[in-house]
Amino acid sequence: MGALAVGRLRTALVTLAAALLLVAGTACGERSEPRGALVQSYPITAQGAGDKPTVVNAAPKRIVPVGAGPKAILHGLGLDERTVAVDDTLVGLPLVDAIRRAKPDLIVASGETDPLDLERARSATHAAVYVEPGGSLGNVVEAIGDVGLLTGRAVQARRLTARIEAKRQAVAKAVAGSPLVTVFVDTGGFSTISTRTLLGNLIELAHGKSVAGASPEQGPFPVARLLQLDPDVYLATAASNRTFGELRARAGLKRLRAVRSDRFATLPPDATIAGPEVGDALEQVAQILHPDAG
Repeated sequence: MGALAVGRLRTALVTLAAALLLVAGTACGERSEPRGALVQSYPITAQGAGDKPTVVNAAPKRIVPVGAGPKAILHGLGLDERTVAVDDTLVGLPLVDAIRRAKPDLIVASGETDPLDLERARSATHAAVYVEPGGSLGNVVEAIGDVGLLTGRAVQARRLTARIEAKRQAVAKAVAGSPLVTVFVDTGGFSTISTRTLLGNLIELAHGKSVAGASPEQGPFPVARLLQLDPDVYLATAASNRTFGELRARAGLKRLRAVRSDRFATLPPDATIAGPEVGDALEQVAQILHPDAG
């Protein structure tokens, strides 16, 4: 047998062995999780929502989160010991100085963080900067996977994202065939959200529709317009301080379908956080919109 034929035979045997191992590993219908630490090669690059890709040359040891979503992701990945907290209510140069003093090698920031502040922090610390995409449940899943790779916690990230996906599928099954529910979201003072936000996406996944649309104007939503749209459900965020009693006491708003039918609910504080609990938030929104589903 010639050398070429021997080579082909070896390749065929290796391919067959790999196929048999794959069948054996998946015969029970589940993919086993790797045990122990996952060996991860650096450098690693992740795009995120920033203008520049994030590149890390080694597992970061000091990570500064800026925003509720990044804090939740780092905690969910078990990175508390490597997390260095700063006062992220600061803006401008005070925030940059706080980050500089923390001496991070990785900064994980929410999409709401001022890009100029992040660029200044990058220059001051020479740290890698990852900006979390957080406008949808899919974005959150992407961000958890990215941060898991960047920090050497890819296995933990996969577990978190698998849990989110399982909840998304469960909600989709539960609300399938249910009527579309129209919703108004009050974030305080009758200000509202865009459908292109995380909460807007959760409402959509729960078979609902935010009546304010993709581009509501800044400031209070016009009451006359709200009465015209007449949503089925009135949602208030935890920070809005809106109460059902206030709506019932206001002459115009008590005529809303949502008020007349007692379809008012206050979302928990974590419902708008772009972190590992986003699957739970989706379930909560779906239960409010479709209490009889599933």
